Amino acid sequence: RNEALLQAAERRLLSTESAGTFCDEIKIACVTGDLSSVSGTKEEYVRYRHVHILGIGLLGIIVTAGCADKGERIDLKVPVGTVTGEKAVAMSSATIAIQPFEDDRTDRSHLGTRHHLWGGKSHFSLSNGTLGEGTAQAFTDYLKGKGWNVTAAKGNGAEITITGKLVDVSVDATSGIGQTTLNAKSRMVVQVQNHTDGSQVRETVTSAGSNQVFWFDPEDAQELLNELYNKNFEKFVTDTKLDGKILKLR
Repeated sequence: RNEALLQAAERRLLSTESAGTFCDEIKIACVTGDLSSVSGTKEEYVRYRHVHILGIGLLGIIVTAGCADKGERIDLKVPVGTVTGEKAVAMSSATIAIQPFEDDRTDRSHLGTRHHLWGGKSHFSLSNGTLGEGTAQAFTDYLKGKGWNVTAAKGNGAEITITGKLVDVSVDATSGIGQTTLNAKSRMVVQVQNHTDGSQVRETVTSAGSNQVFWFDPEDAQELLNELYNKNFEKFVTDTKLDGKILKLR
């Protein structure tokens, strides 16, 4: 209907062109809705409509992205251990076995919570496996990347056995207008048993991090957890050293 009114106004103006100076301004009148008070050139009117439609569309996208059913599950994988750069030369031929970590978190039902823009919560959960087994495998992969002779096994026959306890592993995401803020933390206790001389090593490694994204994707939470796991593993490697068949603190 708005377009029809504009065309009618143009025809009236053109019909009176010879009687006076042509006027570029078209008064927008008798338009129902929010546009009834808008006046100006045709270009301004079209521009207004475009902005109006764009604003409604953007608001709809934000509302859709910010809303979700309560209790929705968001699957994540167990964080992985990745070594960047050149692989280190093996420092010792000592055999090392890493056993599944004990999951000692206060809440073991999920890995964290996503708070949606317009209310409601979703929970981050593991898609499969256990966090304790996955952490042992991630630690094994990381140390292999450093050149260590390590396997994820029960430890029979190994000269060094590594066990651990997961105190806190979580990631939370809070969505706002135009952004989502993620916060994650990882705290684990690593225990080393040297079978050659019976000595032990115990170290607690902790890391925390945050990130802010415009458009949330579960991969953002996954990458943040991966980063914290690798920081913990790197700290353990930095604080310890292999001396023959014995792993000790520096």
